[in-house]
Amino acid sequence: METTFGEFVKTRRIAKRITLRAFSEALGIDPSNYSRMERGLLQPPATSEKLKPFGRLLGIEPNSEDYREMVRLAALGRGEIPPAILSDEKVLAKLPVLFRTLEGERVNEEVLDDLFEVMKRE
Repeated sequence: METTFGEFVKTRRIAKRITLRAFSEALGIDPSNYSRMERGLLQPPATSEKLKPFGRLLGIEPNSEDYREMVRLAALGRGEIPPAILSDEKVLAKLPVLFRTLEGERVNEEVLDDLFEVMKRE
């Protein structure tokens, strides 16, 4: 499983036998800038409108699991919380607990378990 937007797109681009140059030109992006995006040196597109052509060229359906993963990885690549998380009020309300835990602050295990249960259900 790919862990970055660049890895995700590159894997699928290569599987479709599309060269980096052809892919970047179809997107209207300079090949050297696109290469930097694949390598994680340049941030992924910031809007869903700019992500749609990536999905279209890669044959990824807009409401598919792969499309949601692409959007999630793009947000993470920009240092943002993915849109699916931001749109879920229950999960969003529990994020401070998760962040405190990740930063090393001691958190009540029951509260943390509750967060994971909410995330699993959604």
